[in-house]
Amino acid sequence: MKKGLIFFILISILIIVIKFSFSNYNIEYKVDNYNIKTVYKNKRFYYEIIKGDKKYNFDIYANRKITYSKIKSIKEIDGENYNCIYPTIEGIKTYPLCYVDDVFTDYYLIESEDLEYYKEKKVTIDKSDKDFVYFNTLDDHEYVALWNYKGYIVMNKESYKIKNIFTNDKYDNTIAYLLNDTIYMSNNDEEHEYTSLIGLNLTTLKAQKLDLGYNIDYDSYIVGHVKNYLYIFDNKYSVLYEINVKNGKTSIKGNNEKGFVKYENGKFVSCSKTEYKIDKIKYNNNKSNYKYTADDKLYKIINDNKNIKQVISNEKVNIISESGNNIYYLEKDRLYKYNPINGSNKVFYNYELSFNSENTIFVYNK
Repeated sequence: MKKGLIFFILISILIIVIKFSFSNYNIEYKVDNYNIKTVYKNKRFYYEIIKGDKKYNFDIYANRKITYSKIKSIKEIDGENYNCIYPTIEGIKTYPLCYVDDVFTDYYLIESEDLEYYKEKKVTIDKSDKDFVYFNTLDDHEYVALWNYKGYIVMNKESYKIKNIFTNDKYDNTIAYLLNDTIYMSNNDEEHEYTSLIGLNLTTLKAQKLDLGYNIDYDSYIVGHVKNYLYIFDNKYSVLYEINVKNGKTSIKGNNEKGFVKYENGKFVSCSKTEYKIDKIKYNNNKSNYKYTADDKLYKIINDNKNIKQVISNEKVNIISESGNNIYYLEKDRLYKYNPINGSNKVFYNYELSFNSENTIFVYNK
C-alpha cells in the first residue's frame, strides 16, 4: 500500500511537471520602469516592452523551460538620433531594439560604434564575374534551389550541387511548386502538353517521375496544395486536377460538367470557373506570425501587435520565402537571408536574377 502511494505521488508530480513544461502562458510584469508582456505559445516567445510613447516587440522560437522566461534587465543605449534598449533574458540570445528619429528600426541599419558590439560578423565576398556565386551562409537545415533552365543549383551549408533534370533548356519555370522538401514541376521534356510531373527532393537530390494519366496543357498553373494533394488548373481545357503526391494518383476535382470548388478556410467550397481562369486564384496554406510591407523600404509587423511596425531594410525588395524568424528576399541580382540576430547576409549572386526571378528560387527548412 505504501509503495503504491509513493508510486502514485511520483506519477502525479511527473504529470504536473510535464504539463507545466509544455503549457502556454501569458504574463505581465515590470522591469526597470518598463511594462512588459511575455507570451509563450507553441514553442514561440513573444515579448512586448512599453515605456511612455515607445513600444518595442520581438519574438524568439525556442522550447519553454520549467520557469518563466522573463526579461531580467533592460540596458539603454542612446545616440545622436537613436534610442535603443537591450533586454536580457537568461538562456536566450537577444539583441538591441531601436528607434531612429521615432521610427522603430532594425539595429543593423544603424551605424554606431556602440551597437557594433552586438552585431554578428557578416560574410563579405565581392561580386564575382562568374554567373553564379554562393556565399556559404546557409545552415545545415536550410536548402535553397535556383532554377538553371535544365534543373537546379541546390545550396546547403558550405557547398552547392548542380542537378540537371531535363534534356533541353527551358527559360520559363512557372509550373513548379515546393511541397515540403520536394519541388514538383511539369516534365519539360514533353512538348505542347505534359503527362507527368517530376519531383526533386532537395535533401537527397533524387528525382522521381509521377505519371498523371492525363494530358495537361502548358497553359496551366499550380494552384497550391492541401496536405499531400497538389492542385493544377488547365486553363485551355478548364479542368482542375488533384494529385496525391504520396501515391501518384490523379483525379479530376473540377470541370465544366462537375462544377468547380476552391479551398477556403479549411474546406472546399463551390466557386465559379472565372476565379481560376481570370483571377488565377491560389490556395494559401502558409500561416505566418508576420506581415511584410514593401514601399520605399521593407517593414515587418508581428501579428501579436499590428500597431508596431519595424524597418528591417532601407531598400524595396522582393520576399521569396520565410521560416520562423528568417526571411529570404531578393534584391536585384542577389538573394539575402535576414533574421534579427544576424541581420541580412548574402546567400548567392546570379547575374540573371535582375530580369528573370519569377518562380526560380525555392527555400526549404527541415
